Amino acid sequence: MIQVICMLLVSDTVFGNVPISEFFSYGQSAKDTMLHPNDDESSSVQNISVVFEFFSEHRTQLFVNTNGLISFRNAIYTFTPEPFPKIGVRIVLAPFWADIDTRMCGSTCSIWYRESTESVDLSKATTEIRKYFPVMKHFNAKWTYIVTWYNVPFYGASASGFNKRNTFQAILVTDSKSAFVIYNYNKIEWIASMKIPAQVGFNMGDDIHFYSVEGSRTSQIINLPNLSNVGYPGKFVFRVDLRDIRPAPTPGDPGQCFLKAADIVFVLDVSLSIDINALKNLMSDVISELPINDMECQIAIQSFSTSAKTELRFRDQKTKTEVLAHIAKMNIANGVSNLKDALSSTTQMFSFSEGARSYAKRFVIIFTDGLMVASSELKTQADHLLSFPNMIVATVGIGSSVKHDHLELISTDINTILRPSAYSIWKYLQSTLAVPGCLACEVDFGGEIRILLDSSRSIRQELFKEGRKFIYTLIEELTSFNLTNVNSSVDIFSDEVAEAIPLQNISGMDYKLGGLSLVEYNGNNVNQSFVLQQIKDIGMTSSSISFIIFVSNGVFLDSHIIEKLKHTTNEQSIIVSVGLSEDTNWDNLEDLATYGYFVFSSEDAILLARHLKKEMKTTTCT
Repeated sequence: MIQVICMLLVSDTVFGNVPISEFFSYGQSAKDTMLHPNDDESSSVQNISVVFEFFSEHRTQLFVNTNGLISFRNAIYTFTPEPFPKIGVRIVLAPFWADIDTRMCGSTCSIWYRESTESVDLSKATTEIRKYFPVMKHFNAKWTYIVTWYNVPFYGASASGFNKRNTFQAILVTDSKSAFVIYNYNKIEWIASMKIPAQVGFNMGDDIHFYSVEGSRTSQIINLPNLSNVGYPGKFVFRVDLRDIRPAPTPGDPGQCFLKAADIVFVLDVSLSIDINALKNLMSDVISELPINDMECQIAIQSFSTSAKTELRFRDQKTKTEVLAHIAKMNIANGVSNLKDALSSTTQMFSFSEGARSYAKRFVIIFTDGLMVASSELKTQADHLLSFPNMIVATVGIGSSVKHDHLELISTDINTILRPSAYSIWKYLQSTLAVPGCLACEVDFGGEIRILLDSSRSIRQELFKEGRKFIYTLIEELTSFNLTNVNSSVDIFSDEVAEAIPLQNISGMDYKLGGLSLVEYNGNNVNQSFVLQQIKDIGMTSSSISFIIFVSNGVFLDSHIIEKLKHTTNEQSIIVSVGLSEDTNWDNLEDLATYGYFVFSSEDAILLARHLKKEMKTTTCT
């Protein structure tokens, strides 16, 4: 230690915001070891009884250093705090790296340390981690290491300088899988004996991974007892086993609202019937919304065509950027859909060895058009997945046309069949996983259902009757749901648009079906201008979600009218196409629908009714 004192930074304010009574016990009564009075020295190497994960690397030894550091590779004798990141041997926890000297303070100061698996320490550690990291509600501490710098002075303190003392504590906590560090500050009355104030945080030693508490190496670090990342002045809590240090989310900060822990396997159909670019764009939008980290969402990816392929495992612990980069490189496979094998492989991904967490909510989200053999083996694999505790199997209908009944076969229920919208998928996950008290979610039903039946010469009278029968069945099913905030109407179009049932509450629609039976088959050409105006009027009158259902064989459509119809609808409108069974131009109807997810046949009236009910369910979270 050089003998010239360049600057002393102190404060006349005593904070004491974490009372000593709130510290983990320390001292002789706690059977601590005391670091002998010294300047710029360290404990001997401490062999700890567990593997402590620090920046995703195993640590089984540590050093307690006089100058406010706990180090893992070597003892640290340096008294001038260095900025993080710092390369080399500086693999450290720094509750308060500054120039501490305990030689001259006798029994009034001390540095204490111990490894503890005592129940009182484990219980206190468990309580604090669960409190400040609510997603870790199943966390149970198995080991702690407690280091306390009590009443320590700075190097070169004069007689009057001994009145300035610091008391702070660092606690290492692990359950053998996740690792945390708690910093407690009782009082900080000085911050430097040289020009550079204390450094607080963590350093990996690779010049990349580090965490520096705001104010480090500035005069603002004197305010530590008034600051916190957990809403308790003087207390900081961090998760340290990941590649990036994770501060606890700040209580009451809406920007820090988070999800319950979720392990999500995305199962992607990359067979020949899929538009791989559209799938990759959708997946990228979904991934971009998710909070991907070891506390909230872990992501794995399985793809399939003729065979299954594991793209990413939970244990890979890929960052959001890495997941997006992997998706961008995926290609379509030359084969048909073999979802059965993919579900078998997916089941194995939820084992502990694959990195799955026992406490996490489990999700399998399958992106497919459903064009696979609906075999008993497929159903058996789906049922096996659904039997897992805490498991939800959801499907996202992608492609130009979707086999909805096959999606129902493998989904948890009708509510887990999702349309291919990143926003809808994110809102579903958000409402399902929101931590109680973090988001307030309300569920409501509402919207409009506008049905247009084709009566032009491109369909025969028998097909017109088939379309009318479809509408009867659809409305009867919808009225059975008692949807109080849903209105509906039925129009018939050819050379004009005739109102068969005016817009009214769905609850009274079944009494108006007689009006539909009075409408005769027209058999004239379609007047496209009238149809476009009708769609435009629907967009003008509705501020809620609208479903515009075309019941037709699609012959009247061409690329020009399809584009005009799509651009005429407002943002709240979804176009549904229902193909009449004979001579249907499915290409046109698939192009017309907002998604292939909204293409149905005339045999799907009850199925469509259930989907409309689900789609008109709105969950608003604030």
